[in-house]
Amino acid sequence: MRASNARGAHVDRARTRVIRGLMQESAKILLVDDDQGFLTLLSMRLTSEGFQVIAVNSGQEALQKIEAFKPDVMISDLRMDTMDGLELYGRVNRLMPFLPVILITAHGSITDAVTATQQGVFSFLPKPIDRQKLLDVIHQALEQKGRLLEPFDENDDFAMVTRNPKMIDLLEQLRVVAPSEASVLVTGESGTGKELFARAIHQASSRKNGPFVPINCGAIPAELLESELFGHVRGSFTGASKDHQGLFQAAEGGT
Repeated sequence: MRASNARGAHVDRARTRVIRGLMQESAKILLVDDDQGFLTLLSMRLTSEGFQVIAVNSGQEALQKIEAFKPDVMISDLRMDTMDGLELYGRVNRLMPFLPVILITAHGSITDAVTATQQGVFSFLPKPIDRQKLLDVIHQALEQKGRLLEPFDENDDFAMVTRNPKMIDLLEQLRVVAPSEASVLVTGESGTGKELFARAIHQASSRKNGPFVPINCGAIPAELLESELFGHVRGSFTGASKDHQGLFQAAEGGT
C-alpha cells in the first residue's frame, strides 16, 4: 500500500511540475476572502507555485487594488459581508472585462453555480479547495484570457472580442482554416455575424492584402445575378450600354 501511495504521489508531483511549466510566468492573482486564515493559507500555496499574489479581505479592498495590480486571474469567496462575490464580479467585469474570475465557497449550491456561470464567471469551486483542481482551473483561465486578448495573432488590425466559449472555439477553427486554400462555408441565422467571420478569415489569410467583396445575393434580382457575379460586355443584352466587371473578377486575389 505504501509503494502504491508513493507512486501516486510521484505522479501528482510530476503532473504539478508540467502544469506549472505551462502556466504564464509570474502570473498575478488577486485573492478575495473574508476568512483571514483561509486567505493566508491559499496565498502561501499559490505563492509557492510561482504566482504573484495579493490577498485582500473584502470586495471594496479588491476594487481599490485591482487597477494598479492588474491581475491575470481573480479568485473570490462567494459569501462575504457587505459585497458578495457575484456583486464584486459584476463591478470587476466592467473595469476589466477580460479578467477570468473564479468563485469559491463553503456553502454553495447547484443554483449558485448555475447563476455564477450564466453571469460569466469562469469557474465555481467548492471549499475545501482541491489543490490540483485549483491549479488546473487557474491554468485554463490563463489560457482563455490569452485567447480573448489575442484571437488573431496573424493580423493586429482585426480582432473579434468575445467571452463565449463556443465563439472562442470558432475563432480557433478560423485560425486553423484561414491560412489554407480551402473553400469555407459559414452558415447561420440573419444577424449572427456570418460576414464578420468571413472578413476575419480573409484578414487572417494570405489574401488579406487583396479586396474583400461581400455580396447579398438575396438583394439582387434573379435576372441580374449572373451579370453581377460574372460581369458582361457592352451590347450583350438589352440595356448593357457598357462593359461591367463581375464581382468574381473584382475579388481576384482576395475574397
